[in-house]
Amino acid sequence: MNSSVPLKRVRTIPDVLRCSASRFPDNPALTDRARDGDRTITYRELSVEVEKLSAGLQGLGLKPGERCAILGGNSPEWGKAYLAAATAGLVNVPIDSFLSPNEIKHLIAAASVKAIFVSSRFLDMILDSARGTFKGLNHIICMDFDPGDLPEGVFSLNDLKSVKGKRRFLKGRHEPGPDDIASLIFTSGTTGAPKGVMLSHWNIVSDVIACYDTVGDHLDLGRERFLSVLPLHHAFEFTAGFMLPLYMGSWITYARSLKSKQIMEDLAWSRATILFGVPLLYQKMMAGIKRGVAKAPASKRAVFRGMWRAVLTAEKMGMRNAGRRIFASFRKKAGFGSIKFFISGGAPLSPDISLFFRRLGLTILQGYGLTEASPVLSINPAEAPKDASVGKPLVGVDVKVVDPGQDGIGELAFRGPMITKGYFNDPETTKKVIDRDGWLYTGDLGYIDNEGYIFISGRHKNLIVTAAGKNVYPEEIEPLLNGSRFIFESMVYGKLSKRSNGEEVHAVIVPDFEALAQAGIKNPSDKELKELIGQEVQKVNRHLAAFKRIKEFLIMSEEFPKTSTRKIKRHLLKL
Repeated sequence: MNSSVPLKRVRTIPDVLRCSASRFPDNPALTDRARDGDRTITYRELSVEVEKLSAGLQGLGLKPGERCAILGGNSPEWGKAYLAAATAGLVNVPIDSFLSPNEIKHLIAAASVKAIFVSSRFLDMILDSARGTFKGLNHIICMDFDPGDLPEGVFSLNDLKSVKGKRRFLKGRHEPGPDDIASLIFTSGTTGAPKGVMLSHWNIVSDVIACYDTVGDHLDLGRERFLSVLPLHHAFEFTAGFMLPLYMGSWITYARSLKSKQIMEDLAWSRATILFGVPLLYQKMMAGIKRGVAKAPASKRAVFRGMWRAVLTAEKMGMRNAGRRIFASFRKKAGFGSIKFFISGGAPLSPDISLFFRRLGLTILQGYGLTEASPVLSINPAEAPKDASVGKPLVGVDVKVVDPGQDGIGELAFRGPMITKGYFNDPETTKKVIDRDGWLYTGDLGYIDNEGYIFISGRHKNLIVTAAGKNVYPEEIEPLLNGSRFIFESMVYGKLSKRSNGEEVHAVIVPDFEALAQAGIKNPSDKELKELIGQEVQKVNRHLAAFKRIKEFLIMSEEFPKTSTRKIKRHLLKL
């Protein structure tokens, strides 16, 4: 076993950890901000723990290629579990802990899982199913740091490290190869039944290396600090917020919650330099900053507004980043003093959010990717980001626009070493999405400008085609609606017109009742609410071409059903 892998020879997930443990043994690797005190593990300690856990998994008789699920919230133990299973040659099946019990059971059964790392809050459900539904689930490991007394037949992590008697080594320890499957990730199901995406060790590691090679000039090996906020079962956080920091020898701190106040406290405590998030996270942070300013004493509000006006004046004079100097003290007090940049992915980011943070002297780099691509494919260059773009392809990634129209918009396709081997037990769907030359057809519509920046127009399946043959992209209109202070969220869709053979633009809108109450509009009647939201819709329509204007809208009082990364599950809205 080579415990000192040169960086250029990193090809598998175990290589990543062993390389960093060799280069940065005493660097903090993972920190959990627990109620009973912060817990930190160094790279040397993490490597030793993972090797022991991996030996325990093999000692249980688990064979390379068998599936091992992980079910629980973000923690150092989640990371240990994944790394140990990958080192043992098992296929990790990360499961969204926000799914319903039936959905969780379905995925475990569909993957024919043999072992599972699970948080204690899911133990009863897994035990009940193991006695009935999951006939092949032979090993259950509770990954809580301090699990207490466990039911019979359930291992703790310490129990697993002591397993020795049943090891089935043929010729020493099994070492996974670059082409072996490391993860089986079930897509979130925004458009229906989830599909299992098979990602090899090299798919994931090549994406990590491509991310680093693309933005590495702005990063310091062994010195960066990451705050982990998004769920680790999601490919974006796993690759960019877990594997990339491990590759760099960085320090990862796990946020205590998704509340904007606690996230900002954790940013300050951890002195994080990089944060990966989805647009909703940055939207909430922006709202939290605005609330904080509004509640501040009049003198402080006046100072903030004066600084803001100074930034706007500087912008008019052509100074794009004046906020870095003007708001330096504000950022430090707010907990943003150490941040180099935020990175956004998972959904389209409104340019208004990027602009707000840039005026505060903070840069948000928007990127793009899919689970099928491990998942990152593009990111904005830190030195020249474009707010409306998802950036340029990563190093080693090819992109093309398939069948572009007169406006240059067509389906985006990508090729590179991070593209999936295919869908689990579904060769037909694999053939539809990945061609024989390795191009991944994303289903996203977009174009590439003359500087090589990629712009996303919308999902092909969401495209609205009017009777006149005009294309309307919901993703273009929704941010305009959501920009209203009285609209919490919206979904734009096409509805077949009774007057023609084409579609009309319709919308479903969830009002922001908190904002309405702050404006003195409490408990409005259905008629009053319809009139008020109608006025907001008309404001948006005035900025749209006639064929893009919203013809009708519905009002919902409940938030839309979403995936764990806050994408709307459009197929669940029966319209």
